[in-house]
Amino acid sequence: MKRYASHYLFLPPYNYLKQYVVEVADGQAVRVFPLTEEIEDVEWFPGVIALLPEGENGEFVPYLYYPFDFATMKPVGGTRRRLLP
Repeated sequence: MKRYASHYLFLPPYNYLKQYVVEVADGQAVRVFPLTEEIEDVEWFPGVIALLPEGENGEFVPYLYYPFDFATMKPVGGTRRRLLP
């Protein structure tokens, strides 16, 4: 299991959540929780982690969007989307 955190987590239907951790197993998000203190084995990424429903059962798959405009909360020119393993 891997843990990732970023400036914001985009989780439909909750919208943007500030500084959350996503636990990922087998390419799917299995748990999210607020980053309230330093936690061992959490990989930090700048930008936004988006959990998007995919697959037959609507599993949430994590993607990193970077760079990202935090003033408008929208991607900017050159924003890349990368699947987090």
